[in-house]
Amino acid sequence: MHGSHPLRAVLAVVLVASLVPFGAGCAGGSSVERGIDHAHQSIAASFYGSVVEERLYELDVDGIIDVDLESFAGDVVIRGGRETKGKAILTATVLAGHGRDRQAEAEASLDEVAVKAEIRRGGDVPVLAVRCTTEHDEPWLLRANLDIELPELRRVRVKTRGGKVYVFENRGACHVHTADGDVRMFTPWAISEDVTLVTRGGEIVFRAFTGTCGTFDVECVNGDVKARVEAGDWRILDRRNDHDTLHATLGTCTNRITIRNVDAKVRVSVVKDPMDYGSIFASP
Repeated sequence: MHGSHPLRAVLAVVLVASLVPFGAGCAGGSSVERGIDHAHQSIAASFYGSVVEERLYELDVDGIIDVDLESFAGDVVIRGGRETKGKAILTATVLAGHGRDRQAEAEASLDEVAVKAEIRRGGDVPVLAVRCTTEHDEPWLLRANLDIELPELRRVRVKTRGGKVYVFENRGACHVHTADGDVRMFTPWAISEDVTLVTRGGEIVFRAFTGTCGTFDVECVNGDVKARVEAGDWRILDRRNDHDTLHATLGTCTNRITIRNVDAKVRVSVVKDPMDYGSIFASP
């Protein structure tokens, strides 16, 4: 960030447990993945002279739920299948990167990042709606990394800028739009609803259980596309197919699985063990 020095940067950490507008309490039951993510964020922030504030939210949920999320900037991680016992747990890590010479400004700017989370009812299942906004004059110096844990996750819609988006264990549709960040959708369920995954400059990985079906429409500019389908009627006879393009059908479903990327690769896997993976996806 502007004015920072990698060896002299100062990290200010403000832990906020009282800014819970909907419900109360601490996150509790943190997963290993989340702990690693938070440690990485804190270490990275210290090198850039950032100020970090962690906000914890806890909301009551009844069974399966959809997620509708929009954020001005930052990473998003949504995990279904967590042992949260009727709770949706949101951890918002707000970072202000003004640099070591502007620490007071950075701390003050944290108040200009608003995170609102609520449960909307009235449809066939409740919706966890999350909105993260800022009115700061230099929004590019701010970001909010959002981590959500849920007992059961159905459909997901995420729109953010400048951050990765990871979705784990959704049972239905998934629509993700981001920029300059990896996109990963991993689920042990067969997907038969629409999926849209869009980014630029980050890897896209789609992994779902055998039985997934639909029409695949994958385009990757200045990257490559690889796919592995272990079972089902997989047809890839389209003449447009190339190293960076995949048009194919799997089964007889009419849902669309649309993937768009620029300057990075795409990996598609429909396999028996989609949740068995490593951190590097050299092949699907």
